[in-house]
Amino acid sequence: MTPVANAAAPVDRRAPEESGAPIDCVLFDLDGVVYHGPEPIPGAVEGINFLHEQSIPVNYVTNNATRTAEVVAEHISTLGINTTPAEVTTSAQVLAGRLAERFGTGALIYLVGTTGLATALESEELTPTHNLDDGPVAIAQGLDPDITYQAIVRACEAITSGIEWWATNPDYSMVGPRSRVPGNGAFIDMLSKLTGAQPTVVGKPSPHMMEFAAHRIGAKRPLMVGDRLDTDIEGGNSAGFETALVLTGVHDIHDALHARPGLRPTYILPSLRGLPKLIDSEDTQRSAVGAPGSMGSRIVDGQLCLDDSAHDGAAVVEDALRLAWEAVDRGDDVAPGNLPRRIHD
Repeated sequence: MTPVANAAAPVDRRAPEESGAPIDCVLFDLDGVVYHGPEPIPGAVEGINFLHEQSIPVNYVTNNATRTAEVVAEHISTLGINTTPAEVTTSAQVLAGRLAERFGTGALIYLVGTTGLATALESEELTPTHNLDDGPVAIAQGLDPDITYQAIVRACEAITSGIEWWATNPDYSMVGPRSRVPGNGAFIDMLSKLTGAQPTVVGKPSPHMMEFAAHRIGAKRPLMVGDRLDTDIEGGNSAGFETALVLTGVHDIHDALHARPGLRPTYILPSLRGLPKLIDSEDTQRSAVGAPGSMGSRIVDGQLCLDDSAHDGAAVVEDALRLAWEAVDRGDDVAPGNLPRRIHD
């Protein structure tokens, strides 16, 4: 585990007396963090079950609006991590909650989506409809992998009618069995170009997802763990939470090196196997951060170099990231150099 000091830290929304409290909740992205398809990622079961043993609450925050919390919880449980639906927060649930707050019980909502979104709307006592003539007050859009041309035309008509357009998540693409495939963001982009309108999006990187999940647990110091800087880490940072980038999915340490301030994680983990060390020692390691360049890292002609003879390799990487981020913020051209692609536990 390697803590990383942000050059521009996210706003801390906690009261001063709470900022020194231990981490009391861990929020997880799923694909690329906990599992790849039907298989658990190495270290995930071990790391999350450690949190269970320590009675640290967990919650899984997913932008996937096609599956219900029950289906997601069952999937996670089959991996060897006992999970209840209450431990799952979907973008469909967050969207339905926001619409219920805004329009009240029984409001008619034009549905563009599948069972996951329809179930979430109904659980908030909203009424989904596919008929614009019913007089819906808003549009709820989530990914529909089986959407037809006619359904796209009707969605354009609904948006053009002027009612409020809300969407679950902005993910432009997903990993398919043979290639990247369109995500909900691709359909948002298409509908936006066709209508000239823009939706209110509640999924990551919006802070709504993180705040919703942390609030239902009552957490004072949540940690958000994800594999994508532009959704998981940005969303956690925007909510004022600490964040951990796990290097088992989309983004690696080179991406973290060149990330702008709002996308920089508080911590970097090779896998969730490093969670026990983070939870047990993060306060000590955070207080031991030294001055940039003090651990044997330096930039020479735009090349980030590490001193292989340094005793604490993790601290060298931490220091190198800080040094590189400061250079990037100054506008310097910094190449990743020989920065390792993985950090040792």
